[in-house]
Amino acid sequence: MNKRIVIIGGGVVGLATAWELIKRGHQVQLLERNAEPGSATSFANGGQLSYRYVAPLADSGVPLQGMKWMGKADSPLNMRLRMSLQQWRWLLQFLRACNNQTNKMNGDHILRLSLLSRQVMQAWRDEDNLADFHWRRSGKLIIHRREYDFNKAAKGIDPQYQQALNAEACLQLEPALKHICPSLQGGIYSPGDETADCHQFCLALLDKLNASSDFSLLTQCEVRRLNKRGDASAA
Repeated sequence: MNKRIVIIGGGVVGLATAWELIKRGHQVQLLERNAEPGSATSFANGGQLSYRYVAPLADSGVPLQGMKWMGKADSPLNMRLRMSLQQWRWLLQFLRACNNQTNKMNGDHILRLSLLSRQVMQAWRDEDNLADFHWRRSGKLIIHRREYDFNKAAKGIDPQYQQALNAEACLQLEPALKHICPSLQGGIYSPGDETADCHQFCLALLDKLNASSDFSLLTQCEVRRLNKRGDASAA
C-alpha cells in the first residue's frame, strides 16, 4: 500500500531514503532546516564507501581504553554522565557487549547490511542514471603503527577481499607513507572499496527526486519536537 511519508533532514541519509521510497511508489515530503539539502554535514563528508571495514565500537578493549578517552575533545567515545536511568541502562548494555563473541556477531550483522548497501549503490549507478558524483573504485589502505593492532586486524580479514600488507608492501602501494616508515607496522588493504563526492551525490539524488510528482521539499523548516497523538506523531 502506498503511503505518505515525511522525512526529517535532507542530508545524504534523508535524500537516499526519500529516493528509495519514491522508487517503491510512496509519496514523500522532505523537511530540511537549511536553505538547500546536503549543505551541512553531507557537504564535507569524507566520501568513503568502505563496505568491508566494519568495526563495532563495543569491543573487549574499549572499557579500559574508554577511561583514557573520557574528557578528550577528539575522543571517539565521549559522553556526559547524568542522573538518567536510561543513560545508565544503555551504558550497562554497552559494557556487556564489550567482548569478542558479541563483537564478532555485531560485525557480521553490520557487514551484511554494508554489502546490501553496496548492491543498492551499484543498482542506483547502473540503472537510475544519476548525475556524475565522482564515484571511483580506488581501494582503501588502513595503516597500523602498533604491532598488536595490526595483528588483530589481520586476523579478522577475509583473504578473498582484503590483504594484510607489511610495511614494505604499504610503501609500494602508497609511497607518500615514506615519512612514517620507521613506525609503520603494516596495513589492511581493501581493493574493492570506493570513494565519491557526497555533496554531488546529494545533488544527483535531489535532481531525480525533483523530477517526481510524488516528492515535495520544504526548506528552512526546523523540526523542534514531535507531539505524540495516539499512534500518530505531529511535528
